[in-house]
Amino acid sequence: MLDPSAPWGALLALAGAALVVLTRQGTLTGALVGFLVALIATAGLGAAAFAPLALFVLGSGLLTRIGRGKKERLGAAENDRGRRSVRNVAAKLAIPAIAGALALFGAAPEGTLALVYVSALAGAFADTAATELGPVLGGRVLGLRRFRVVALTHGAPGGVSGAGLLAGSASALLTAITVLGVGLLPATAAWTAAGAGFLASVLESVLAGTALGDRVGHFGRNMFVSAASAGLALLASAFGWTGL
Repeated sequence: MLDPSAPWGALLALAGAALVVLTRQGTLTGALVGFLVALIATAGLGAAAFAPLALFVLGSGLLTRIGRGKKERLGAAENDRGRRSVRNVAAKLAIPAIAGALALFGAAPEGTLALVYVSALAGAFADTAATELGPVLGGRVLGLRRFRVVALTHGAPGGVSGAGLLAGSASALLTAITVLGVGLLPATAAWTAAGAGFLASVLESVLAGTALGDRVGHFGRNMFVSAASAGLALLASAFGWTGL
């Protein structure tokens, strides 16, 4: 069912897409796909759904630019100066788009779909923040290789640093605070979504150090973060831990 605030959501989606293009945070086609995701999400979940989406998209763009010179020297910088393509958008925003579409058609309880939506965005933002700020802040990097914890370099798939974990957890918490601010989820559900997202980003680091993680590649691991975030949040909801 079309949310009454959908027209405002459409305006916000258009403004957000324009900002992404003007600031060169994404390709034109990537911005168009992002606009469609925002349009679907706000149509199904209301204009409030734009807030965590904007936080993730614009926040990720900002984090990509921080300390870019150092990240390039370490070999940990994103390709194409971090501009998000259709492939990047699809990997991280497919689950939020599906949640918005299901809400639009009334296929599941709106609160549950909002939980899925927020948790997927929290996971994506936590993963991006850890990846982008870990090399800038420095510190020892560890990872799993053949079921052994070994030292790695910044930018290596599956590498985890204390600074990266701190950045990831802070980003997930910021997502929850944003959601609380716009009233998209009640407090318990918002904190649960943040926790699910952060845990999923850590699990992605474990996956990245395995043969399966290598086979699915960066795209597959990004999809895993979103799907795992949503799955963990739904599991928490099934146990009655979200208050929904």
